[in-house]
Amino acid sequence: MLKYDPAKMVERFKGCLANKKEIIEIADKVSQEGFSNIFFIGVGGTITYAWSIQEILKPLTTLEYYAEHAADFNTLGSKKFTKDSLIVVSSSTGDTKEVVEAVDKAKAIGARVVGFVDTPGTPLAEKADYYIPGGSYYRYYTFFLRLVHNNGEYPEFDEMYANLEKLPELMPTVAEAAEKDAEEFARIHRDDAIQYLIGSGNMWGPTYSYAMCIMEEMQWMRTKSVTAGDFFHGTLEVIGRDDSVILFYGEDATRPQMERAEKFLHTICKNVTVFDTAKYELPGIDKKFRGLFSPIVLGGITGRIGVYLEEYGKHPMPIRRYYRKLDY
Repeated sequence: MLKYDPAKMVERFKGCLANKKEIIEIADKVSQEGFSNIFFIGVGGTITYAWSIQEILKPLTTLEYYAEHAADFNTLGSKKFTKDSLIVVSSSTGDTKEVVEAVDKAKAIGARVVGFVDTPGTPLAEKADYYIPGGSYYRYYTFFLRLVHNNGEYPEFDEMYANLEKLPELMPTVAEAAEKDAEEFARIHRDDAIQYLIGSGNMWGPTYSYAMCIMEEMQWMRTKSVTAGDFFHGTLEVIGRDDSVILFYGEDATRPQMERAEKFLHTICKNVTVFDTAKYELPGIDKKFRGLFSPIVLGGITGRIGVYLEEYGKHPMPIRRYYRKLDY
């Protein structure tokens, strides 16, 4: 397997679980202090995490939760955002311009800030009232579902976490099972004129993120991403017989939307590629949590796709033309 180190993969994911006690203490503290609502504010990849959390929380809690793009928040604002709001931000670099501005606005009115930031000593790490080193689905699930648990609405929290702790050891199995399909997709479709990507529910965030952050930003591939629900309201008309369409299936309640899209696509297109988390074995994981964990499992799959997009495109992932290269 190309660029594959299972031990390092397990170590990396286990590292995402290392802050359990700290994250739970922060969640318990803010719950005890109280808040009127939650604003998860981000840009690019971080706003897509917010979308996934939003879809997960909708059927679970009465807590008011808003996924806000930082640029919109900074220019439009929100009447629902007050000093009693809880703002959650995430950043790898810790200096994302729009997010820093959003945090400054929040701090100016006295709102508390929880920062999932990879890089300590950066503006976002320093400005956060509660700093958590690094963002990932592992950490977000721990924090947000603990808040819901504290609201008396998620008694499964401890059971969920016991299952979550098993995932790092299973991710190499997922990656290895995805290898053949990932390599084949990249070999055949790396240089197609455009890639269409479809997702739904808590998989819509990862779908949009993969299209924009990996294929567009890191591989300079043209993409169009669309939800399974919206696919039938415009995008279906531009799909040709030879176009490449990728479906990222999860296992939540929106799965029938994906099935509907796939059924139709096979009548008009010969290049439909399906990556479905349901086909990957997760021994020891309770079936009722598989839908929740689908975005994490997809990460093990798309990690292998990315390796081969890079290889067949002869385009190293770190190369950028404009992003953080020019002033904008």
